[in-house]
Order: sequence, then structure tokens, then C-alpha cells
Amino acid sequence: MATKATKNKQHQNQQEALSAPCYYKLSAGELPDDLFRKEASVTDWIGGSEDTKNSSLQPWMKITSDPNGFLPGELRKVLPIDRMVDMERCIGISLYMVGNVAPFALPTMALTWLVLKMEFVKYLFWGVLIYWVGLYAIWRLCFVSVFLKRYNRRSRREDDMKPVDPWYSQYLFTERNVTKYCSTNYVWPASLQRPALEEAPNNDRPIIYCVIPHGLFPYGIVGYPYFSKVWNSKYCSWTCAPVLLKIPFVGTYLSKIGYIPAKSKNIVEGLTKKDHNIGIILDGIEGMFHNTNAANSDTEMGVILNRKGIVKIAIKANAAIVPVYGFGHAMIYDVWVDPFGIMKYLSSTFGMSLTPFFGRYGWFLGPPKRSVPITVCLGDPIYPPSNSSGDKITQEQIDEHHTKLLEGFRKVFETHKRGYYGEQAGAKKKLLFCKYDAVFRMRHVQPK
Repeated sequence: MATKATKNKQHQNQQEALSAPCYYKLSAGELPDDLFRKEASVTDWIGGSEDTKNSSLQPWMKITSDPNGFLPGELRKVLPIDRMVDMERCIGISLYMVGNVAPFALPTMALTWLVLKMEFVKYLFWGVLIYWVGLYAIWRLCFVSVFLKRYNRRSRREDDMKPVDPWYSQYLFTERNVTKYCSTNYVWPASLQRPALEEAPNNDRPIIYCVIPHGLFPYGIVGYPYFSKVWNSKYCSWTCAPVLLKIPFVGTYLSKIGYIPAKSKNIVEGLTKKDHNIGIILDGIEGMFHNTNAANSDTEMGVILNRKGIVKIAIKANAAIVPVYGFGHAMIYDVWVDPFGIMKYLSSTFGMSLTPFFGRYGWFLGPPKRSVPITVCLGDPIYPPSNSSGDKITQEQIDEHHTKLLEGFRKVFETHKRGYYGEQAGAKKKLLFCKYDAVFRMRHVQPK
């Protein structure tokens, strides 16, 4: 009798959720491989028909009618993955990480070796070079052909590593394997569920996805196609520090995926002239340094108190802002931070991470920890003020809109922290905002 009653209760809860869902969850790692392609429709991904609000969902989707979010711990489940996917990402991510450093480190070591005749630098130079080339050889020879065939990526295209357009590039097998490796989930409210963003008066309005925290690397955004398919059909172009686009190999890779420089001119052009959505890591590199102890702390930081430029851009472009919190971003690596703030200063100055970090197995510049899944939670869209004009934007409007953005981040964090951290740990967690300046002082804003 108890079992029957339990089943009846579960059925009743499911019916209530179907009639009035508050939040949706998509497990990216469980999405079938044959659907991870540009040509697949959004209904293939999330289920239903053209009106997806009140339709049946796919097996890798879950919904809840609870306004407090999903059950404690439900957003922090590590999925089992294929051994080949695991190995490919361990090698591939390490190759990428070293690729960010080697183009700068190798010439510096070579110059030091030749000019100062320092013998140990010579061995260090050859060690780094052999390691980098060795990772590439293993990745290219052992994994590329396997996954191109597995994901059927050679049809109508010359080579998956030479994509024709950025939209297609977002479906690289490497990005697919990241979502599997990181057990990535995407969670969003009913206000973002289709066709909400495609109905008048919002059907032509672009969206800016503002993500925090940066962490050492924000793996949640690597599910690029989700931002370009799930919530509306506009292509989402991501921003990065301009210097990253100039790094050999890495810069080419980012450009083909569609990254643009994180500059006002480029963002406005993407929103207005190209009719793209834009994704931005709002706290940037500074967000990494203020969250290095997130795993052992009851507080997480959003270094966005003085990040008001994106708000002005949103008002000017008549774009909606969606606050996005990446649970797990701040805990996937162990980052070493020097006590003098030198690495902070250099990283902020050059717009790229210049600090040692250790990942899975204690691997220096290696893959992230598999034990820390990534759950990307989106908040309600924040629309520009109706009385604003692109030519006459007041500071008062900017401040008010920025306050709404902070409140949006708080709501996302408070709603889903128990779903990710569990009841007890989640109850203790707080999100604080701070202002970043040249001498690394912070001013906190306590959550309400």
C-alpha cells in the first residue's frame, strides 16, 4: 500500500509540474550524440512541439513546480562517461591549457637560455616543447578520427577541425565531450522557456548572457550550442580578452567558434548589426582570484559592483540581460595565488590568467576535477527601461538597471544553491559582490 501511495504521489507531483513548471533542467551529458548537431531542432533537444511550455519533455530533461528550485543535491550529480571521452578530455584540455602558455613561455625561455647561458632553462625549454608536441600527437593520432566518426562529423564538410562557419563550429566534438566530462546541467526558469523570448514584443530583442563566476576556466559556457538553440534561435557569440585572439593556435580556434573581443564596439555591433546574442563572463579574470577558496568557504564572490558598462550597452542596444550563475566554476581547480598580489596584477593587466593551477590528479595545467560537476543556472530576463533612449542614457538608468542585475544574480544563487550544494551546505552559502580596483581592495555588499 505504501508503495502504491508513493507512486500515486509521484504521479500527482509530475502532473502538477507539467501544468505549471517553475524550472527546467537539461542534462547536456545525457543528450544523445546523434542530436548534437546544428541541424537538430530545439524540439529534438527539449521535447514538445512548437509550443513547448505545456508539452512532454525529453528523458534528459526534468522540471519542477517548486519555486524554490530542484531537490537538494539534485544539481550536483556526476554522470558516468565513456572511457574514451574521459581520456580525450584529459589530453585535449591539457593541450589547450599548455597552448595558452607555451607561445609566451617558450620564446622567453629560449631567449634566457641563449643570452644568459642558463643550462637548466635549456632543459626546461625542451621539456615544455616535448610535452606540448607530445600532447598534440597523442590527441590527434588517438582521438580525432575516433570522435569524428562517432559523431558523424564528416558529412558535407571537409574536416571537423576546419569548420566553415562559427555556428557549425560550436558543435565540435571537443565541446560535446566537455559537457560529458563535466556532467554539465543547464537550468532555466519558465520565463525563458520557449516561446517566451520569441513572442512579441521580445521576438526581435537580442539577449546578453552575463555569467559569473569566472573561476579558472568557465567550463559551463563551453556548451556553446545550448546558448544558440535552447532559449531562442539567435546565434550566441561569446566575448574574450582581445589578447586571447592573438595567441597562435588558440586564437584561431576561438575565432572559428565565433569569439569576439570584449570591447563595447564589438558587442554593440554583434547585438545590432549582426542580430546575435552575446555571452560575456562579467567578472572576468578578477573573478578567478576572489573565488580560489570557494570549495572551503561559505561565501562566493561576484566581482561586478563596478561592471556597469554592459548595462549601458544593453540599454543602448535594447537588449535583455540574463543573469547566469555557474555552480562549480570556482571549485574545479586548485589555484595558487601569491600573497603579494603580483599574479593578480599581471593577469588583470594582460587580460589572461597568469597563475599556476592544478586539476584532476594534481595535474599541473591539466584537466578539471571530474568530481565537481558544472550546473549553469539562468535567471529571469531583465529588460531595458521602457523610457530609455539609445542616445540619451542617464546615469540613474544605468545604476537602476545594474541594481536589478545584482538582484537577478542573488535570486539565481539563492534559488539553486541547495539544489547544488545540498540542504545543510547550501543553507550556509552566501553570494557577495565586490568592486575590483588596481590595488585589489574590495567593498562587499551583503546579500539581502
